[in-house]
Amino acid sequence: MQASDTTWDGSSPPDGVYFHWYEPSFYTGFAPRTQDPTRVHIELGRGNQVRITVVLGDAELDNYLGDLDTRHRTYQELIDSKAMTLTTNKGYERFVKGLEEQGVGAAVVARSTMDAQAWRRKAADVMTALNPERVFAIHIPVVALATKWHAVLTSTDASPASRLGAANAALAGRINLTELSPPVAAALDRAVAAAKGGAADSPALRTETESFIAAASGGHYRAGGGFIDALEFSAIYPAGTVDGTTTYNGETLPDFGVTGVWPLMRREHGRGQLGMVDYLSNNPGYGFIPLLAYQYAGGITYNAFHNAGVRCELGQTPFLPAAWRKATSERDGKPMQNLWIVGRGPTSHGCTRLPSGHMSELRQIVPSESDTLTKVPTFRNLPGCYDVFDLRGDGNAEVMGVQYYLSYKSNEHTPVRSSASNHREPFYAWLYGTNIEMGPVGKARIKSVPICRFNGRKAEERGQLKDVPLHEARFEPEAIQFYTTKPAAFDSDAGFSFNRELRKVGAGHTTDRKVLFLK
Repeated sequence: MQASDTTWDGSSPPDGVYFHWYEPSFYTGFAPRTQDPTRVHIELGRGNQVRITVVLGDAELDNYLGDLDTRHRTYQELIDSKAMTLTTNKGYERFVKGLEEQGVGAAVVARSTMDAQAWRRKAADVMTALNPERVFAIHIPVVALATKWHAVLTSTDASPASRLGAANAALAGRINLTELSPPVAAALDRAVAAAKGGAADSPALRTETESFIAAASGGHYRAGGGFIDALEFSAIYPAGTVDGTTTYNGETLPDFGVTGVWPLMRREHGRGQLGMVDYLSNNPGYGFIPLLAYQYAGGITYNAFHNAGVRCELGQTPFLPAAWRKATSERDGKPMQNLWIVGRGPTSHGCTRLPSGHMSELRQIVPSESDTLTKVPTFRNLPGCYDVFDLRGDGNAEVMGVQYYLSYKSNEHTPVRSSASNHREPFYAWLYGTNIEMGPVGKARIKSVPICRFNGRKAEERGQLKDVPLHEARFEPEAIQFYTTKPAAFDSDAGFSFNRELRKVGAGHTTDRKVLFLK
């Protein structure tokens, strides 16, 4: 991780969020929410990116358009009542424009004229239009799955690790069990017997494959007509991890701090309001954006998913290109003072830093209430292991990545130097070393690809693939809107409660209008 060139080019606008000074914000993107913790998969992998995949069921589709409309109406009511004043940027106007272009309000009014299937098709179409390159219809032939699984099942022995590996191989990357429940273990036994008693294309094995996938996925992946079907939303965010490196087979890599399976947890220690998972720090450096903790680190500290955590002051950050220092506010035309950009690579004390808008989106995606949030696991690979996933369900697994080329070092909370050039090829040479075979976007390949399994809560290397394509997700623009509050200061207890409540608005949560200054 030594770069010969660390100069940042300012010919393109930066991936990040400009702001004057610390104020709260709300999410203005179009990601869906699930209230079912078993439908969310969150994974950190080598390359320093976090993938969030949500398997969308009937409830998620039934609620999607209404949730968008409810958020819109709630935001507008707060603006009209002057409980909330928009500042700095025009993320809200872009949100409203997107809804209007897709006819969301009209669709909600007309819902009573549609049957359930037509309503879900409409929701899926709108979601796909508002979230380009992030919604995937999974349609996998059962015969292909059974044929591939046959070789795994026939070599499965009685050891727990072998059986767990076989279970997850049924729908690799989509079944992510860390242990086998009795019903799933029984379904696996039947599949093993069918594989060892017949050929890879036997009808018995296809039947048991369908039954096992239904049991192991909790019915999230549905079999019918010889296919396994689902609709998925997947987002990939660049991530900053602990400010340290480790080695793997002689390579120097970013360290991850902790690895394995870490459920989200309530914040019981700290200086702000406590007892919830979606904690808001009263340290303005976190931008009044929720932190989602996964590890208690002693005292008042936790390791958590949070926003960039530091600001790049436009007049004082030495590595910022001159062109990036001249931004003005969309809303009032005043010169901006700060830029939020996350450093992809070693950067934090131990947390996982995401871009500020992406952290707001992650909060939008996961369930509303803390009792449910504590049931959301997060998967952290060993630093040497990649997240390999068949994103489209077309049989072509890829190494997960993202088109984001910014990394820098900080002295405490002050950014002091860039780590590598922000051009793709030199950045990848710094991040992946000699393990990447460069090509245009969509054509690069990773040469040696270690992959992990998660056994209980432990991450273990389970094998190595060769010559795997690198998927480079488009960097999603950060969709947030800055605001201030009038009935109470935004950094007061009432302001913090307002902030948190506003992020829960939608199906599955009864909005507390009093907390939102609307009663």
